Amino acid sequence: AILAQAQVNLATFIAARIRALTRTMRGRAVFRSARNLSHQRHRHDASARYLPGTTAECLERRPWSCAPSVLFTTRRCSSHSKWLRPGVSMDAMDRMATDQRLVTGDGKGADAERMVPVPDSLLEQLLQTEAAYVASSQVRAVSMHEILDTMQAHRVAKFIHMELPKRIAVRMSMIESLVGWQMVPELVQSHENLSCWYRDLRLVRRNREVGLKEFIAVMKKIKRQGDGMVGLGVLGMHKWYSSSHTDHTDEFVNKWLDEYFMIRISSNMLVDQCIALASVEDGGLGHPTGIVDTNCDIVRICERAAQYAKALCEAQLGRSPVYSIETCAWDSPAPHEFSYIPRYLRYIMVELIKNSFKATVERSTDDANLRARPVRILVSSDSMHCGIRVSDQAGGIPFDVGKRIWSYLYGAAGAAGSVNLARGGENNSDGVPIATPLAGWGVGLPISRLHARYLGGTL
Repeated sequence: AILAQAQVNLATFIAARIRALTRTMRGRAVFRSARNLSHQRHRHDASARYLPGTTAECLERRPWSCAPSVLFTTRRCSSHSKWLRPGVSMDAMDRMATDQRLVTGDGKGADAERMVPVPDSLLEQLLQTEAAYVASSQVRAVSMHEILDTMQAHRVAKFIHMELPKRIAVRMSMIESLVGWQMVPELVQSHENLSCWYRDLRLVRRNREVGLKEFIAVMKKIKRQGDGMVGLGVLGMHKWYSSSHTDHTDEFVNKWLDEYFMIRISSNMLVDQCIALASVEDGGLGHPTGIVDTNCDIVRICERAAQYAKALCEAQLGRSPVYSIETCAWDSPAPHEFSYIPRYLRYIMVELIKNSFKATVERSTDDANLRARPVRILVSSDSMHCGIRVSDQAGGIPFDVGKRIWSYLYGAAGAAGSVNLARGGENNSDGVPIATPLAGWGVGLPISRLHARYLGGTL
């Protein structure tokens, strides 16, 4: 309570400093959000026009010397403390008071707005402060119904531009809540990636003039750089847990990673949907329904997942088991078809099938014994539900393992010598487990369960 009151007092004091600064300006300072930083055009005189991100001309006309700066603004409201939280030092505020100069317009319309140049270092502090505040916002799940109801790329982009920074800020805040996270390289790298994505989203332009090209480019960057975030998160959390001197339990780590990856899944779904809906001219895929297939063929996805797992198994182990896919439909006009996201279902099925394939190969003594242990995949559905069962004859899950199959601490990212439930962890020269193409990081089951949960199913 004392800390909370101190934060309120500090925020109030900073807000008072801001009001004092604005009173000294010639004319009224109009603050806009950081997201609109590079949206506006401003005139310096009748013959010159400036973009907020272009500071060379401003620096040439300034009689003083300072670090390269950009024009940063925040929306002016009745209570500045609701936006500006503690985190911007008084030294930074003093520099802002010293360096502030107005870029004036020609006195007409929006060009008459007064803008305050802010050094890039202060911009970073302001973005960090904003992210800390945004992290306190409630993040809600997006249902399949909402996705199907919004198929216009510009509407989806607008929604993502508002919601995705919240999800990124929450993940940053979760990392910052771990005591000593700065000592774990994987967590530091994850935090740096998230910070970079947050900045890109707040500064990217998205309007009628430029269209969605720049925004889609940022989406693709986030998607590309986010491919390795699972390994970073699991390995970093394991290192933090192993070196932590706190009384945190396995349950805390698993719950933390569940929440962290659940937000990642929701973020990835928004990014994938935006790229899929955007036109080819804007850099997207131009799919009418985005990543959703309104007639998703479950049997076909299972077949493709089995073929992929079979190829992995043969490449890693030299052989693979036989498999069969059986179907059963009840009162269904279109057997085994419903609205779903195929890539997520394929991810779940690949994880389940390759675990069965790998265990079956390792359990079999020879090729004849391997052929006698087929893996069976059953797809059963009615007009409202669909169930998929994967069964093998590889011995099942040991009783002493139990519910630990859903833990993140016993896969390839776990400690050397611990139980590896993926049955495929290998060690490097230092004895630290590494991921393999077949076993991955050994966290396929818990992450697959998160995918199923997020889309309303169970595993």
